[in-house]
Amino acid sequence: MTMADGKAYNSKARKKDGTTSSPFYKLVFFLVKVVFGTKPVPHIEPGDFDNAESPYIMLSNHESFTDFCYLYRLARKDKPLFVVNRLYTLMPFLSFLSRRIGMIPKKVFYDDPNASVKIMRTLKRGTPVIIFPEGRLCIDGRSNAIPEPGGAFYKRLGVDIVLVQISGAFYEKPKWRKKRYRTPVNITVKRVLKKDEIAKMSAEEIGNIIVDTISHKAPDEAFTTYPQKDKAEGLHNILYRCYSCDGLYTTRSRGNRITCDKCGKTFELGDDYRFKSEPYTIANWYDHITEIERKNIRDIDLKADVTAKIRSKNGKVRKEHGRARLTFDEFTYESENVSVRYRTENMNAMLFTAGDHFEIYHNDEMYFLCPDEQPQQSARWAHAVDIMCALRKESQRTVKE
Repeated sequence: MTMADGKAYNSKARKKDGTTSSPFYKLVFFLVKVVFGTKPVPHIEPGDFDNAESPYIMLSNHESFTDFCYLYRLARKDKPLFVVNRLYTLMPFLSFLSRRIGMIPKKVFYDDPNASVKIMRTLKRGTPVIIFPEGRLCIDGRSNAIPEPGGAFYKRLGVDIVLVQISGAFYEKPKWRKKRYRTPVNITVKRVLKKDEIAKMSAEEIGNIIVDTISHKAPDEAFTTYPQKDKAEGLHNILYRCYSCDGLYTTRSRGNRITCDKCGKTFELGDDYRFKSEPYTIANWYDHITEIERKNIRDIDLKADVTAKIRSKNGKVRKEHGRARLTFDEFTYESENVSVRYRTENMNAMLFTAGDHFEIYHNDEMYFLCPDEQPQQSARWAHAVDIMCALRKESQRTVKE
Protein backbone atom coordinates (compact mmCIF):
# COMPACT_ATOMS: atom_id res chain seq x y z
CA MET A 1 0.00 0.00 0.00
CA THR A 2 1.43 3.40 -0.98
CA MET A 3 1.35 6.47 1.23
CA ALA A 4 -1.40 7.87 -1.00
CA ASP A 5 -3.40 4.67 -0.59
CA GLY A 6 -2.92 4.88 3.20
CA LYS A 7 -4.20 8.44 3.28
CA ALA A 8 -7.21 7.49 1.20
CA TYR A 9 -7.96 4.55 3.50
CA ASN A 10 -7.63 6.69 6.61
CA SER A 11 -9.91 9.29 5.07
CA LYS A 12 -12.56 6.67 4.33
CA ALA A 13 -12.22 5.17 7.81
CA ARG A 14 -12.66 8.58 9.44
CA LYS A 15 -15.84 9.17 7.43
CA LYS A 16 -17.25 5.97 8.93
CA ASP A 17 -16.31 6.95 12.49
CA GLY A 18 -19.32 7.27 14.74
CA THR A 19 -21.45 4.96 12.58
CA THR A 20 -22.22 1.25 12.35
CA SER A 21 -20.05 1.17 9.21
CA SER A 22 -16.95 1.76 11.31
CA PRO A 23 -14.52 -1.19 11.25
CA PHE A 24 -14.55 -0.97 15.04
CA TYR A 25 -18.24 -1.93 15.18
CA LYS A 26 -17.60 -5.63 14.56
CA LEU A 27 -14.46 -5.41 16.70
CA VAL A 28 -16.55 -4.53 19.76
CA PHE A 29 -18.64 -7.67 19.51
CA PHE A 30 -15.56 -9.77 18.77
CA LEU A 31 -13.90 -8.44 21.93
CA VAL A 32 -17.01 -9.21 23.96
CA LYS A 33 -16.81 -12.80 22.73
CA VAL A 34 -13.14 -12.98 23.70
CA VAL A 35 -13.71 -11.50 27.16
CA PHE A 36 -16.89 -13.35 28.06
CA GLY A 37 -16.29 -16.55 26.11
CA THR A 38 -18.63 -18.40 23.81
CA LYS A 39 -22.26 -17.97 24.66
CA PRO A 40 -25.22 -20.14 23.70
CA VAL A 41 -27.17 -18.76 20.77
CA PRO A 42 -30.40 -17.33 22.18
CA HIS A 43 -33.72 -18.72 21.07
CA ILE A 44 -35.34 -15.90 19.09
CA GLU A 45 -39.07 -15.48 18.60
CA PRO A 46 -39.21 -12.61 16.08
CA GLY A 47 -42.98 -12.04 16.19
CA ASP A 48 -43.84 -9.07 13.95
CA PHE A 49 -40.26 -7.79 13.84
CA ASP A 50 -40.13 -8.04 10.04
CA ASN A 51 -42.98 -5.52 9.92
CA ALA A 52 -40.93 -2.90 11.74
CA GLU A 53 -39.78 -0.14 9.42
CA SER A 54 -36.18 0.92 9.85
CA PRO A 55 -35.00 3.06 11.52
CA TYR A 56 -36.87 2.01 14.64
CA ILE A 57 -36.50 2.27 18.40
CA MET A 58 -36.09 -1.08 20.16
CA LEU A 59 -36.92 -1.20 23.88
CA SER A 60 -36.12 -4.17 26.11
CA ASN A 61 -35.95 -5.27 29.72
CA HIS A 62 -32.45 -5.71 31.16
CA GLU A 63 -31.41 -8.99 32.82
CA SER A 64 -27.66 -9.26 32.25
CA PHE A 65 -24.70 -7.12 31.23
CA THR A 66 -24.42 -8.90 27.87
CA ASP A 67 -28.07 -8.36 26.89
CA PHE A 68 -26.83 -6.06 24.15
CA CYS A 69 -25.16 -9.05 22.46
CA TYR A 70 -28.47 -10.92 22.38
CA LEU A 71 -30.33 -7.95 20.91
CA TYR A 72 -27.56 -7.45 18.38
CA ARG A 73 -28.27 -10.97 17.11
CA LEU A 74 -31.93 -10.08 16.72
CA ALA A 75 -31.40 -6.72 15.04
CA ARG A 76 -28.17 -7.18 13.10
CA LYS A 77 -29.83 -7.08 9.65
CA ASP A 78 -30.08 -3.34 10.39
CA LYS A 79 -27.01 -2.64 12.50
CA PRO A 80 -28.24 -0.79 15.59
CA LEU A 81 -26.60 1.62 18.01
CA PHE A 82 -27.15 1.39 21.75
CA VAL A 83 -27.87 3.98 24.40
CA VAL A 84 -25.32 3.18 27.12
CA ASN A 85 -24.40 4.28 30.61
CA ARG A 86 -22.16 7.31 30.25
CA LEU A 87 -19.59 5.55 32.43
CA TYR A 88 -18.61 3.31 29.51
CA THR A 89 -17.71 6.32 27.40
CA LEU A 90 -15.41 7.76 30.07
CA MET A 91 -13.16 4.74 30.64
CA PRO A 92 -10.03 5.11 28.44
CA PHE A 93 -10.24 2.15 26.01
CA LEU A 94 -14.04 1.95 26.03
CA SER A 95 -14.18 5.69 25.38
CA PHE A 96 -12.12 5.22 22.23
CA LEU A 97 -14.34 2.39 20.97
CA SER A 98 -17.64 4.08 21.82
CA ARG A 99 -16.68 7.21 19.90
CA ARG A 100 -15.63 5.19 16.87
CA ILE A 101 -18.89 3.25 16.66
CA GLY A 102 -21.22 6.06 17.72
CA MET A 103 -22.67 4.62 20.94
CA ILE A 104 -25.02 7.09 22.62
CA PRO A 105 -23.95 7.92 26.19
CA LYS A 106 -26.58 8.90 28.76
CA LYS A 107 -26.48 9.95 32.40
CA VAL A 108 -28.60 7.18 33.87
CA PHE A 109 -31.59 8.47 35.92
CA TYR A 110 -30.68 12.10 35.27
CA ASP A 111 -31.99 14.50 32.64
CA ASP A 112 -29.63 14.39 29.67
CA PRO A 113 -30.76 16.51 26.68
CA ASN A 114 -27.57 15.63 24.79
CA ALA A 115 -28.57 11.96 24.72
CA SER A 116 -32.02 12.83 23.36
CA VAL A 117 -30.49 14.92 20.57
CA LYS A 118 -28.07 12.11 19.63
CA ILE A 119 -30.91 9.59 19.50
CA MET A 120 -32.84 11.82 17.11
CA ARG A 121 -29.80 12.40 14.92
CA THR A 122 -29.01 8.69 14.79
CA LEU A 123 -32.56 7.84 13.69
CA LYS A 124 -32.52 10.66 11.15
CA ARG A 125 -29.52 9.14 9.39
CA GLY A 126 -31.38 5.81 9.19
CA THR A 127 -29.81 3.85 12.05
CA PRO A 128 -31.99 1.93 14.56
CA VAL A 129 -31.47 2.63 18.27
CA ILE A 130 -31.73 0.17 21.16
CA ILE A 131 -32.57 1.34 24.68
CA PHE A 132 -32.93 -0.44 28.02
CA PRO A 133 -35.49 1.84 29.76
CA GLU A 134 -34.82 0.32 33.20
CA GLY A 135 -31.34 1.82 33.04
CA ARG A 136 -29.86 -0.98 35.19
CA LEU A 137 -29.76 -4.73 35.65
CA CYS A 138 -32.62 -6.46 37.44
CA ILE A 139 -31.86 -7.29 41.07
CA ASP A 140 -33.97 -10.32 41.96
CA GLY A 141 -35.10 -11.71 38.60
CA ARG A 142 -37.88 -9.16 38.06
CA SER A 143 -37.73 -6.04 35.95
CA ASN A 144 -37.01 -2.85 37.82
CA ALA A 145 -39.58 -0.08 37.76
CA ILE A 146 -39.07 2.16 34.74
CA PRO A 147 -38.70 5.65 36.27
CA GLU A 148 -39.74 7.51 33.13
CA PRO A 149 -41.49 5.48 30.39
CA GLY A 150 -40.83 8.32 27.94
CA GLY A 151 -44.09 8.09 26.01
CA ALA A 152 -43.96 11.73 24.93
CA PHE A 153 -40.38 11.43 23.69
CA TYR A 154 -41.00 8.23 21.70
CA LYS A 155 -44.13 9.73 20.18
CA ARG A 156 -42.15 12.77 19.03
CA LEU A 157 -39.54 10.58 17.28
CA GLY A 158 -42.08 9.43 14.70
CA VAL A 159 -40.64 5.92 14.19
CA ASP A 160 -41.83 2.38 14.88
CA ILE A 161 -41.23 0.99 18.37
CA VAL A 162 -40.14 -2.64 18.76
CA LEU A 163 -40.87 -4.02 22.25
CA VAL A 164 -38.70 -6.97 23.28
CA GLN A 165 -38.58 -9.23 26.31
CA ILE A 166 -35.43 -11.08 27.39
CA SER A 167 -35.84 -14.09 29.66
CA GLY A 168 -33.30 -16.48 31.13
CA ALA A 169 -30.32 -14.13 31.10
CA PHE A 170 -30.80 -13.33 34.80
CA TYR A 171 -29.50 -16.81 35.67
CA GLU A 172 -26.42 -16.29 33.51
CA LYS A 173 -24.79 -13.71 35.78
CA PRO A 174 -27.00 -12.02 38.40
CA LYS A 175 -26.06 -8.56 39.58
CA TRP A 176 -24.67 -10.00 42.81
CA ARG A 177 -22.43 -12.80 41.49
CA LYS A 178 -19.02 -12.60 39.83
CA LYS A 179 -19.13 -15.92 37.99
CA ARG A 180 -21.01 -16.48 34.75
CA TYR A 181 -23.00 -19.63 33.89
CA ARG A 182 -24.05 -20.88 30.49
CA THR A 183 -27.83 -20.78 30.43
CA PRO A 184 -30.70 -20.85 27.90
CA VAL A 185 -31.86 -17.37 26.89
CA ASN A 186 -35.05 -16.44 25.04
CA ILE A 187 -35.50 -13.23 23.04
CA THR A 188 -39.13 -12.48 22.18
CA VAL A 189 -40.46 -9.59 20.12
CA LYS A 190 -43.67 -9.01 22.05
CA ARG A 191 -45.11 -6.17 20.00
CA VAL A 192 -44.35 -3.70 17.23
CA LEU A 193 -46.00 -0.31 17.54
CA LYS A 194 -46.24 1.30 14.09
CA LYS A 195 -45.59 5.03 13.88
CA ASP A 196 -49.06 5.70 12.47
CA GLU A 197 -50.56 3.84 15.42
CA ILE A 198 -48.33 5.73 17.87
CA ALA A 199 -49.41 9.09 16.44
CA LYS A 200 -52.99 8.39 17.56
CA MET A 201 -52.01 7.48 21.12
CA SER A 202 -51.48 9.69 24.14
CA ALA A 203 -48.03 9.84 25.74
CA GLU A 204 -49.42 8.14 28.84
CA GLU A 205 -50.91 5.31 26.79
CA ILE A 206 -47.61 4.73 24.99
CA GLY A 207 -45.75 4.71 28.29
CA ASN A 208 -48.16 2.20 29.83
CA ILE A 209 -47.83 -0.14 26.85
CA ILE A 210 -44.03 0.00 27.05
CA VAL A 211 -43.95 -0.83 30.76
CA ASP A 212 -46.58 -3.58 30.56
CA THR A 213 -45.01 -5.22 27.51
CA ILE A 214 -41.30 -5.39 28.31
CA SER A 215 -41.49 -5.94 32.08
CA HIS A 216 -40.59 -9.49 33.01
CA LYS A 217 -40.33 -11.82 35.99
CA ALA A 218 -37.92 -14.74 36.01
CA PRO A 219 -40.08 -17.90 35.98
CA ASP A 220 -40.46 -19.80 39.24
CA GLU A 221 -39.22 -22.86 37.37
CA ALA A 222 -35.80 -22.34 35.79
CA PHE A 223 -35.27 -23.28 32.12
CA THR A 224 -32.61 -25.79 33.10
CA THR A 225 -30.83 -27.17 36.17
CA TYR A 226 -27.85 -25.44 37.74
CA PRO A 227 -25.56 -27.95 39.46
CA GLN A 228 -22.88 -25.36 40.25
CA LYS A 229 -21.70 -25.22 43.87
CA ASP A 230 -21.40 -21.43 44.14
CA LYS A 231 -24.82 -20.14 43.12
CA ALA A 232 -25.27 -18.01 46.25
CA GLU A 233 -21.83 -16.37 46.24
CA GLY A 234 -22.41 -12.64 46.81
CA LEU A 235 -26.17 -12.98 47.35
CA HIS A 236 -25.93 -11.45 50.84
CA ASN A 237 -25.02 -8.17 49.16
CA ILE A 238 -28.59 -8.03 47.85
CA LEU A 239 -30.43 -9.87 50.63
CA TYR A 240 -28.93 -7.65 53.32
CA ARG A 241 -31.53 -8.55 55.96
CA CYS A 242 -32.14 -12.02 57.34
CA TYR A 243 -35.45 -13.52 56.24
CA SER A 244 -35.85 -15.26 59.59
CA CYS A 245 -34.89 -12.65 62.22
CA ASP A 246 -34.72 -9.47 60.06
CA GLY A 247 -31.14 -8.88 61.23
CA LEU A 248 -29.51 -6.01 59.35
CA TYR A 249 -26.22 -6.79 57.55
CA THR A 250 -26.06 -10.16 59.34
CA THR A 251 -26.29 -12.38 56.24
CA ARG A 252 -23.24 -14.04 54.70
CA SER A 253 -23.12 -16.22 51.58
CA ARG A 254 -20.85 -19.07 50.62
CA GLY A 255 -21.28 -21.81 48.07
CA ASN A 256 -25.01 -22.41 47.63
CA ARG A 257 -25.91 -21.15 51.10
CA ILE A 258 -26.75 -17.85 52.72
CA THR A 259 -26.51 -17.82 56.52
CA CYS A 260 -27.42 -15.31 59.24
CA ASP A 261 -24.69 -14.62 61.80
CA LYS A 262 -27.32 -13.40 64.27
CA CYS A 263 -29.86 -16.24 64.41
CA GLY A 264 -27.83 -18.96 62.71
CA LYS A 265 -30.54 -19.74 60.13
CA THR A 266 -29.23 -21.15 56.83
CA PHE A 267 -30.97 -21.05 53.44
CA GLU A 268 -29.75 -23.17 50.53
CA LEU A 269 -30.29 -22.71 46.78
CA GLY A 270 -31.15 -25.93 44.95
CA ASP A 271 -30.35 -26.86 41.36
CA ASP A 272 -33.54 -25.06 40.29
CA TYR A 273 -32.29 -21.74 41.73
CA ARG A 274 -34.94 -21.90 44.47
CA PHE A 275 -34.45 -22.07 48.21
CA LYS A 276 -35.34 -25.45 49.64
CA SER A 277 -37.56 -23.82 52.29
CA GLU A 278 -39.49 -20.58 52.74
CA PRO A 279 -39.09 -17.94 51.23
CA TYR A 280 -38.41 -20.32 48.26
CA THR A 281 -37.40 -17.56 45.84
CA ILE A 282 -34.93 -14.66 45.88
CA ALA A 283 -37.79 -12.35 44.85
CA ASN A 284 -39.89 -13.39 47.86
CA TRP A 285 -36.98 -12.65 50.21
CA TYR A 286 -36.42 -9.25 48.57
CA ASP A 287 -40.15 -8.47 48.96
CA HIS A 288 -39.86 -9.27 52.67
CA ILE A 289 -37.01 -6.77 53.02
CA THR A 290 -39.08 -4.20 51.11
CA GLU A 291 -41.97 -4.60 53.57
CA ILE A 292 -39.63 -3.96 56.52
CA GLU A 293 -37.94 -0.92 54.96
CA ARG A 294 -41.22 0.56 53.75
CA LYS A 295 -42.70 0.70 57.27
CA ASN A 296 -40.09 3.23 58.42
CA ILE A 297 -39.06 4.79 55.13
CA ARG A 298 -40.31 8.29 56.02
CA ASP A 299 -38.05 8.27 59.09
CA ILE A 300 -35.05 6.70 57.40
CA ASP A 301 -31.67 8.30 58.11
CA LEU A 302 -28.76 6.44 56.52
CA LYS A 303 -25.26 7.73 57.18
CA ALA A 304 -21.91 6.40 56.00
CA ASP A 305 -18.29 7.45 55.85
CA VAL A 306 -17.28 6.76 52.29
CA THR A 307 -14.27 6.67 50.02
CA ALA A 308 -15.27 8.50 46.85
CA LYS A 309 -13.82 7.59 43.47
CA ILE A 310 -14.67 10.50 41.20
CA ARG A 311 -14.46 10.12 37.43
CA SER A 312 -14.40 13.39 35.49
CA LYS A 313 -15.76 13.89 31.99
CA ASN A 314 -12.24 13.50 30.57
CA GLY A 315 -12.00 10.06 32.19
CA LYS A 316 -9.53 10.92 34.95
CA VAL A 317 -10.16 9.47 38.41
CA ARG A 318 -9.40 11.00 41.79
CA LYS A 319 -10.12 9.82 45.31
CA GLU A 320 -11.30 11.58 48.45
CA HIS A 321 -13.01 10.80 51.73
CA GLY A 322 -16.39 12.15 52.70
CA ARG A 323 -19.70 11.39 54.36
CA ALA A 324 -22.97 10.49 52.69
CA ARG A 325 -26.45 10.76 54.17
CA LEU A 326 -29.91 9.79 52.93
CA THR A 327 -33.22 10.84 54.45
CA PHE A 328 -36.70 10.69 52.98
CA ASP A 329 -36.31 14.26 51.73
CA GLU A 330 -32.67 14.63 50.80
CA PHE A 331 -29.42 12.96 49.75
CA THR A 332 -26.15 14.69 50.70
CA TYR A 333 -22.47 14.07 50.23
CA GLU A 334 -19.94 16.25 52.05
CA SER A 335 -16.15 16.33 51.82
CA GLU A 336 -13.40 18.92 52.18
CA ASN A 337 -13.74 19.68 48.48
CA VAL A 338 -17.43 19.55 47.67
CA SER A 339 -20.96 19.71 49.05
CA VAL A 340 -23.61 17.79 47.11
CA ARG A 341 -27.34 17.99 47.80
CA TYR A 342 -30.25 16.38 45.95
CA ARG A 343 -33.90 16.40 46.85
CA THR A 344 -34.98 12.77 46.79
CA GLU A 345 -38.15 13.77 44.96
CA ASN A 346 -35.86 14.50 42.01
CA MET A 347 -34.07 11.13 42.20
CA ASN A 348 -35.56 8.47 39.94
CA ALA A 349 -33.26 5.70 41.21
CA MET A 350 -29.72 5.11 42.41
CA LEU A 351 -27.20 2.91 40.63
CA PHE A 352 -25.09 0.58 42.77
CA THR A 353 -22.67 -2.30 42.55
CA ALA A 354 -23.52 -5.05 45.03
CA GLY A 355 -21.14 -5.15 47.98
CA ASP A 356 -19.11 -2.20 46.74
CA HIS A 357 -20.58 1.24 46.07
CA PHE A 358 -23.53 3.42 45.07
CA GLU A 359 -23.37 6.19 42.47
CA ILE A 360 -24.43 9.78 41.81
CA TYR A 361 -23.68 12.46 39.22
CA HIS A 362 -22.54 15.94 40.22
CA ASN A 363 -21.23 18.76 38.04
CA ASP A 364 -20.89 16.38 35.10
CA GLU A 365 -18.76 13.97 37.14
CA MET A 366 -19.54 10.47 38.37
CA TYR A 367 -19.14 9.76 42.09
CA PHE A 368 -18.65 6.14 43.16
CA LEU A 369 -19.27 6.18 46.91
CA CYS A 370 -17.81 3.13 48.69
CA PRO A 371 -18.88 2.74 52.35
CA ASP A 372 -15.84 2.35 54.60
CA GLU A 373 -17.80 -0.10 56.74
CA GLN A 374 -20.42 -2.66 55.72
CA PRO A 375 -20.15 -2.29 51.91
CA GLN A 376 -23.17 -4.61 51.94
CA GLN A 377 -25.22 -1.50 52.71
CA SER A 378 -24.80 -0.16 49.15
CA ALA A 379 -27.86 -2.16 48.12
CA ARG A 380 -29.87 -0.67 50.98
CA TRP A 381 -29.24 2.91 49.86
CA ALA A 382 -30.45 2.12 46.36
CA HIS A 383 -33.37 0.06 47.69
CA ALA A 384 -34.48 2.96 49.90
CA VAL A 385 -34.54 5.32 46.91
CA ASP A 386 -36.63 2.79 44.96
CA ILE A 387 -39.16 2.59 47.80
CA MET A 388 -39.39 6.39 48.02
CA CYS A 389 -40.03 6.62 44.28
CA ALA A 390 -42.72 3.93 44.48
CA LEU A 391 -44.49 5.73 47.34
CA ARG A 392 -44.48 9.03 45.46
CA LYS A 393 -45.90 7.39 42.33
CA GLU A 394 -48.64 5.80 44.41
CA SER A 395 -49.49 9.22 45.86
CA GLN A 396 -49.62 10.74 42.39
CA ARG A 397 -51.99 8.02 41.18
CA THR A 398 -54.20 8.55 44.20
CA VAL A 399 -54.39 12.29 43.48
CA LYS A 400 -55.35 11.62 39.84
CA GLU A 401 -58.09 9.23 40.91
